[in-house]
Amino acid sequence: MRLRSSGRNYRWFVLVACFLMVFVGLGFCSSNKGLYLAAITEALDLPRSLFAVNDTFRHVSTAVTNLFFGALVARFGTRRMVAFGFLSLIASCLLYARAEHICVFYLGGLLLGMGLTFTTTSMASVVIRRWFKTNVGTYTGIVLAANGLGGAAAAQIVSPIIYREGDPFGYRDSYLLVALILLITGAIVVALLREGPSGDTGEQPITSKKARGASWAGVPYEVVKTRPYFYLAAAGVLLTGFILQGITGAYVAHLKDVGMDASYVATVVSAGALALTAAKMAVGALYDRFGLRPVMILCEAATAAAFLLLAFLDASGAGRVKAMIFVALYSLALPLETLVVPLIANDLFGNASYDHILGVLISMNYAGFALSAPVVNLCYDLFGSYRPILLVFSGLMAAVGILFHFVINESSKEKRAILATPE
Repeated sequence: MRLRSSGRNYRWFVLVACFLMVFVGLGFCSSNKGLYLAAITEALDLPRSLFAVNDTFRHVSTAVTNLFFGALVARFGTRRMVAFGFLSLIASCLLYARAEHICVFYLGGLLLGMGLTFTTTSMASVVIRRWFKTNVGTYTGIVLAANGLGGAAAAQIVSPIIYREGDPFGYRDSYLLVALILLITGAIVVALLREGPSGDTGEQPITSKKARGASWAGVPYEVVKTRPYFYLAAAGVLLTGFILQGITGAYVAHLKDVGMDASYVATVVSAGALALTAAKMAVGALYDRFGLRPVMILCEAATAAAFLLLAFLDASGAGRVKAMIFVALYSLALPLETLVVPLIANDLFGNASYDHILGVLISMNYAGFALSAPVVNLCYDLFGSYRPILLVFSGLMAAVGILFHFVINESSKEKRAILATPE
């Protein structure tokens, strides 16, 4: 069958483009940032808390950009904004490769934040929803699982370069290689992407209150912004980002701090990335089958358990086993900051204002990211260990779980009323 960009079957090519985009964007530019932390701060003799402000610039940039995400995509289209995103990521890598002063790293962080906005979760979620109307969780989970595969590949590629024996500045060559990979992949993705099907894809939004994993009519933004549960959901997303992102950037350094060698840590990172691939696909499928609440309970419980385990492991044989168990649990935690955010927007608020609400929620997510890295690394500078903040975050995640239980209850009442129409 001949495939046209306007035809239903072309959606599979779009899915491949989204997968490649996330594979490189999150896998090479975000998932392995912890590998660079110790290398850069040691080579340039920088405090970790000062360098961690780079993450603040990155996340503030992403938070601000996401507030205008819907308007920018509507004006310029997905292909142009994806191209802009890849160019921003390339520029960021080039700055990181040549930076001698901390302010240059901060500028690179701003460009990295903008680039990730238009090449990862926000963009992939919008593109998928234009081409797929049912099983949204499964398809989004498949695409965002590319983060895990990309992270696993990147860890094995860049770690030997970053920690090349006798070269404290190996990280610079690593950034140059990543820039080249971004250039090649970006050209392929932009060539494959299309704005959307010109006709019916054969899949329709749901109207049944019993259906899960599909788009639905939704609540207009004018109504949503009057609902307290919207602001509580935004606060929950912010706290989730705050809890997860700081540990994502620090756990590699923590494993090194407790005495694990660099090669084993790289193996742990790769194993975690592969586990994350399976976890995102599983979480997406579970959402389609069971709905939002069970998925969030699973992910939040895994987060609390993972932090407790990480806080008390060491470099012994048992500690190495615990490190592998940690990344397995953490792979179920990380979908909360990527895959689950668009699912929250879809499940709680629907189609009526999806792009707008997704931008707001992801902006709040990244606001949490921006706050987290300095706090986590300040804890390290003050106490010489990440253990205290791990224990605090474990309890805080339990509180966030209670908050979302209330939010889902309140949203479900309104959703049932909207969907209570004859089938």
